Amino acid sequence: MTPRWQRAPLTPSWIRWLPCAFVYLTVVPGPSRFRRSAWSGMVPWDESAWCDPGSVEEWVARAQRRHGGRDAAHAELHAREHYAWMVRVRATRIELFAEMCRRRDVPVPHTVGELLLCLARLGLFEVTDEGDGDPWVRPRLDRDPLDVLPLSPRERELELRAQRDDQAVLVAIAIRRLAQRTRRRWRRRVVTTSLPNLANAAGVTVEQARRSLDDLAEFTGLGVTPARSAEALRLTVPWPDFRLRFPFTELPAPEHAI
Repeated sequence: MTPRWQRAPLTPSWIRWLPCAFVYLTVVPGPSRFRRSAWSGMVPWDESAWCDPGSVEEWVARAQRRHGGRDAAHAELHAREHYAWMVRVRATRIELFAEMCRRRDVPVPHTVGELLLCLARLGLFEVTDEGDGDPWVRPRLDRDPLDVLPLSPRERELELRAQRDDQAVLVAIAIRRLAQRTRRRWRRRVVTTSLPNLANAAGVTVEQARRSLDDLAEFTGLGVTPARSAEALRLTVPWPDFRLRFPFTELPAPEHAI
């Protein structure tokens, strides 16, 4: 039978916690459990669990190709500052994930193969070995980090706040997509939708979407007013600032959101 490759159900906030290579493990051959061998040829088991940002010289060269001439020096400075910031955020994420592993007495993973075993120990995958060398695998990436990670009370508070921010970004991405389909205007675009439709497009609950609209109105200048029908909302989107602030197709890892 030909696998029907699809994304496993995922709590988006894991993108802030897990090594970059976990995305390989989110693509599965069906909705039920499967043999690990189904990933053969697709998952680079021996590659690093964390993505390689490359060298700062590569960043500078790309920036200067985009902004040559008199802007080359400014482009280099910006690229070096951006690179340094990204590397600091990445290093913090690596250390934080390693600390979660140490608290659970789980070996810190360095390769994609080790990462699967690590996530199974943390409860994000069920891996059942029947002795034939090809274990059954079932993703549990839909679990909440708050229910999985060994967080201190203070860390739980920070995670709750971060998840609220994650939800606001997901709603913003959905709004940006809707706004791009509307009539072109320079300073603002108007979107008419409903709270349930917006929540569905963003992959959040209606209550989370409502709260996210309040947050976006406060921090981005998004205008939110009732439309003609009882359920409809009229969103006035500050453009192009909103598009530049939320260019992602999905929630990005922190170092890629800089």
